Amino acid sequence: MILAVAMASAGPVVAQSKTEQCESSADIVMTAVQARKDGESKAKARRALREALDRTAGDMLAEWIWGLPEEQLTEEVGAAWEAQCLAQ
Repeated sequence: MILAVAMASAGPVVAQSKTEQCESSADIVMTAVQARKDGESKAKARRALREALDRTAGDMLAEWIWGLPEEQLTEEVGAAWEAQCLAQ
């Protein structure tokens, strides 16, 4: 439930600058990382990610986040995501 609410608050990506888009996508990533840290199931997070993104992107992101070792579930995930987004 928390993940779904956070995803809905991310807002539409279409009307944003590239910087805003990258910040929003990093926020989505970090919301999913926090959901995993909080013990939320991958299936539940996947459903919320599909709603926020699309089916393929939501599935891929859930698999990636739930595949990370626990010690890597830090703020660095979002920072790296945003940096990679801005570099494209």
